Amino acid sequence: MTGKTPTPALTARAYLAALGNEIRKGFRFAWAERLQILIELPMFAALALLLGPLLGQGNRIVNGSTTWTLDSHTTSILVMWFVPFTFFYMQVVKMFWRLLAEIQAGTIEQVFLSPLPAWVVVAVGRVAAAFLETLFVAASTYGIVSIFVPLQIEWNAAALLPLLSGALGAIGVSLMIAGATLVWQRIQLVNDAVLMVVMIFSASALPLITVPSWWSEISHFLPLTDVTGSLYRALFTHQPVLVAWGMGGLVPMLATTLGYLAAGILAFGLGARAAKRHGTLGRY
Repeated sequence: MTGKTPTPALTARAYLAALGNEIRKGFRFAWAERLQILIELPMFAALALLLGPLLGQGNRIVNGSTTWTLDSHTTSILVMWFVPFTFFYMQVVKMFWRLLAEIQAGTIEQVFLSPLPAWVVVAVGRVAAAFLETLFVAASTYGIVSIFVPLQIEWNAAALLPLLSGALGAIGVSLMIAGATLVWQRIQLVNDAVLMVVMIFSASALPLITVPSWWSEISHFLPLTDVTGSLYRALFTHQPVLVAWGMGGLVPMLATTLGYLAAGILAFGLGARAAKRHGTLGRY
């Protein structure tokens, strides 16, 4: 007796059910971390309020004549920069902690039992929760900072392209971290180092600090730099967003986004294969 071949409708239903289960699980993990997010929230607002008066005053700081005042334009740019960076943080850092928790709980095997590719399951299970967390943190940061200084950010449709590009790049980096987590587990220091490097180099895309030419060239290879440059171009200048080259250009932005996404899928596959071969998923 032979089994029936699944119809496309049944296959699609199985895929949608698997995606729905992972999204719900991601939301449960996010809800379990709500207190941690609330504790972290003031730090985002404090960073904008503390950095705002310092950026662009390098010469005055050296001369000891700094004026500690919040500039609306500078602070608005900083708050804009927090949006893609917050999503990157929520996607990459919390992907590591979620996978580590599943490894320790012995439930990681569920990722590989889905009809979908394992990397899709892992990415979808985190990205929906990261989107809601970013929306909450960004809106709260905007509200807190606007109490102290008026913000001037005119959101428009042109910002959707760099935001989407930044999200895909963050997914790619998170899959790289996930693949390494499956093999070595305790890599939180590497995770923190990646976060710090991306934060520093992405800030170099803003016209608030001056960096050497070699720094600017290297920054194109980081996932959020051209995303930040394109987002700044869309929201704070009258220049066209669809330009090929330069800071925030389509070519470097899309190249890094697609490159990190492809590298993340490959790294997760290699990490999963190595973990299965060496039996490291249940080590802790």
